[in-house]
Amino acid sequence: MRRRDRKKVIVISICVFFVLISIPRIKNLVTYYRKLQYYNTEIIKLQEENEALREKIRTMEEDPYYTEKMLRENHGYVKEGEYIYRINK
Repeated sequence: MRRRDRKKVIVISICVFFVLISIPRIKNLVTYYRKLQYYNTEIIKLQEENEALREKIRTMEEDPYYTEKMLRENHGYVKEGEYIYRINK
C-alpha cells in the first residue's frame, strides 16, 4: 500500500471510531431535547392556566355577584329563607 492510501485509511478509521463513540451521546442529546420540548409546552400550558385562575380570582374579588354565583353552583350555598329543589332525571 502506498503511503497516501495508508493515511486515508487511518483518517477514515479515526472518523469511524469517533462516530461510533458519539452515537450514544447523540441519542442522549435527542432524548434531552425531546424532554426539553415537552417541559416547555407544559410550562406554557401551566402559565395559561395560571393566568386564567388569576383572572377568575380578580373577577371574584371585584364582582360579588360572581362570587355568590360560584358559591351557589359549586358548593350549594343558599341565602337564609331560600330553598333548593333538586330534580333527579
